[in-house]
Amino acid sequence: MIDRLEHTMYEIDSCLFEIPSVEKTPNKYDDRIPDMGEFYKKKIEEQLRENDNLRVQGLQQLRDWIAKHPHIRKCRTDSQFLLRFLRSKKYSINNATETLERYLVCRALHPAWFTLLDIEDPDINALFEAGYLFPMLERDSKGRTLIFNETAQMDPTRFTAAHVVRLHALIIESLSDMPEVQCAGLVVIYDVSGLTLAQLSLVSLREIKLLAQHLSKAMAISFQEMHFVNAPGAALTIANFALQMLSDKMRERVFCHRNWEELYAKVDRNLLPKEFGGKTPKAECISAGRLHMQKIRNRLLNNDNMEIEITKDSKYWQEANDTELETGAIGSFRQLAVD
Repeated sequence: MIDRLEHTMYEIDSCLFEIPSVEKTPNKYDDRIPDMGEFYKKKIEEQLRENDNLRVQGLQQLRDWIAKHPHIRKCRTDSQFLLRFLRSKKYSINNATETLERYLVCRALHPAWFTLLDIEDPDINALFEAGYLFPMLERDSKGRTLIFNETAQMDPTRFTAAHVVRLHALIIESLSDMPEVQCAGLVVIYDVSGLTLAQLSLVSLREIKLLAQHLSKAMAISFQEMHFVNAPGAALTIANFALQMLSDKMRERVFCHRNWEELYAKVDRNLLPKEFGGKTPKAECISAGRLHMQKIRNRLLNNDNMEIEITKDSKYWQEANDTELETGAIGSFRQLAVD
């Protein structure tokens, strides 16, 4: 029997409200680990083989790597931050360090997307309050956190692509230190029935490529499923392009549905907003999400104090400034199958 509280959002440990140090070699490391319910403890032991010895060893190796890194100037070293990378990469130290490095690089190279993640920012708050993107209040039977998007709520005459990316980054960052999210991951549902050409015109193919690379290589979180409902032809074209930048594993987790009934076959409709067949009104989800992000606002903004030096001869600088796109027509991309 699963305890419902374990699947309810925002019941988090008090240490996740504190502002962590960004000194790469602090006098004392923060080794506190937020508690998890039995459901998640069992899940993390079975899926990651995580135990006290593996966790302590992994944290030590990651901290040693940070301390010796010649270009990292400041970085969080608290356990819950580093466990994002260890758990998402199943304790592969090489993969965890590469993802952490890319995470820091992305923040440095694209500050308009990944810094100043602030719910008090007027534009970000307005986009959030409109119901463009928000977490649901209950997790699914597998313990996964659901995020819901209603594309029609993005006004292209007011908001930019940077606003959209920053809201995504803000919500994901606000969840990433939660052990439940690190353990079970996310399910993201996009209602793209209201997608317009005016919205699509705000983002370039180069930006889509960069964002897809970030999602694939620099995100220390597991996207278990991504569902697109009522996708128009233009959205499928963009999706086909973006999918080419993702790993095979990630591509297998992307689904398109012709209508809501097809989505309900894969996602518990009771967990969706009331306006889309579920039980909880959007307004309740938005209110709870805003309160959570206000409580951890200073913790989120503190991440902007992390620093990494990027030289112009580094591979990351070259990747970010590579504007060459694959040749060939859009039609040559792998077709995205509609369920």
